[in-house]
Amino acid sequence: MYRRRRITLGVLTLIVIVLFVVGIVAIVNALGSSSDEDKTAAEPEETSETTTAAPVPDEKAASGRCPEDKVSLKAKVDPKSVKDGQEPEFGMVIGNGHNATCLIEVGTKQQEFIVEKDGDVVWSSKYCAAPKDENSEVSTEFAPQSEKTAKLKWNRIKVDKNCNRAKDDFAPGEYDLIVKLDDKESKPTQFELEKSAADKAKEKKAEEEKKKSDEDKKSDEPQDEQSQEPQD
Repeated sequence: MYRRRRITLGVLTLIVIVLFVVGIVAIVNALGSSSDEDKTAAEPEETSETTTAAPVPDEKAASGRCPEDKVSLKAKVDPKSVKDGQEPEFGMVIGNGHNATCLIEVGTKQQEFIVEKDGDVVWSSKYCAAPKDENSEVSTEFAPQSEKTAKLKWNRIKVDKNCNRAKDDFAPGEYDLIVKLDDKESKPTQFELEKSAADKAKEKKAEEEKKKSDEDKKSDEPQDEQSQEPQD
């Protein structure tokens, strides 16, 4: 009886030991399998190389500064016959004669409107220009064969080069407008400052009086004697 119990206990102990060993082997295999999966996950995937083409500029995009010989300037005055007290509008017509879109420096720093009388400069937009403003340096895009106009309302106030107001005003008569953009200069455009209504009335009255005086002198002159007809 005692021997049977010892045999039974030994068999149970052996079974426990076998199960313990089997469990350890299973755990080791499981860890090994997990380690292999981690190695596989850590390996970098193969990537295929791709080549990107260089960007092509838009045909409509500005190609840079316009060539100097393709930039044109014209002076414009509206109206050309300016009534007394009226403020004419000066125009600087800037043209791009290039066959591509390009940039032109059109800032107020580059612009100048000049009024001349008999070849002498009597007014310039530089005389009272601000030292610097937000529009002093501006590059504008011009389409091929296109024009843009910078405009200035002329107040007809006569000033000197230091922006000091003169005592006299601009006299009636013919003047020339010249516009400049950096070193480029336009041809002169002629305009006229008309006389005041009062001056026109005086001139008209003076002309009428002169006409009447001439007629009176003519009527007071002795009439020539009629020439006698020749006798046969």
